[in-house]
Amino acid sequence: MAEESRGAVFAAMGANLGIAVGKLTAGLLTGSGAMLAEAGHSFADTINQVFLLIGLNLAGTRADERHPHGYGKEGFFWSFLAAIFIFVAGATFSVYEGVRTLVQNDTGQHSRGEIVLAYAVLGMAALFEGSSWSVAVRAMRRGARERAWSFVRYLKRSPDLTAKAVFWEDSAAMVGLALAATGLGLSELTGTERWDGMASLGIGVVLALAAFLLGVQSRSLLLGEAANPETRDAIRQTLEAFPEVNGIVRLLTMQLGARSVLVTGEIEVRRGLTTEQIEDLLTRIDSRLSETVPEISDTFWELHPCLK
Repeated sequence: MAEESRGAVFAAMGANLGIAVGKLTAGLLTGSGAMLAEAGHSFADTINQVFLLIGLNLAGTRADERHPHGYGKEGFFWSFLAAIFIFVAGATFSVYEGVRTLVQNDTGQHSRGEIVLAYAVLGMAALFEGSSWSVAVRAMRRGARERAWSFVRYLKRSPDLTAKAVFWEDSAAMVGLALAATGLGLSELTGTERWDGMASLGIGVVLALAAFLLGVQSRSLLLGEAANPETRDAIRQTLEAFPEVNGIVRLLTMQLGARSVLVTGEIEVRRGLTTEQIEDLLTRIDSRLSETVPEISDTFWELHPCLK
């Protein structure tokens, strides 16, 4: 999934940079607030892809003395920054353009060439954004199949925030393009920029919603969210399959990265086990877990003798 997420980010970066230049040109020529809002949105998305790439690269850094469990949460942190940037640079600028357009309330008449250029840019943007969106969706569907989850469940619960960030950004972009096209068209038909300003405000709301959804998921993972229920159940079933294990007193998990989980637990074991047998049991437990739950990166066990 790491390379698939990276591919989704590169696809989105290339699309957003080209689109941003086109939107900015069309916005400056037509004076459309919605087009300028969309240009700001695309430039913000381009910078966000840089954040996501930094997170992907740093997340793979080897564990060291200062970070003994690795740097997997770098991906969560940079996704959180991307969410903030979507809100600050995208949503705020769009709302500003909407308010400015509504206050000025200029006429909505433009030359035929300007309108053709604006819609040509919007059409090009829809094509590129759609292509980038499809790359992110394919990566997420593949991840969902690996976990035997539905797409919606993967979107809600997967710790792979990189692909999800691209998905939310591109989804917001597609809605924003539709709003910009509608606002520009209605302004031209009615002769007032009011519709264009309302479209800009709508784009700001969409971007704020996308930033909120991504930010909430990033926050939860940064605060130490547990592994998903399926992973926890698989760990319990693996432990209970050992005849030496009488029961699980306590089991704690934490998502360290998109593909790494920390496990700590207290296990009640059969009485009479020697030190060598206990060491062998722990080795076999970790070996079996690496097969049944490969995303586990670190385990810590506390053993309790059975009192019965």
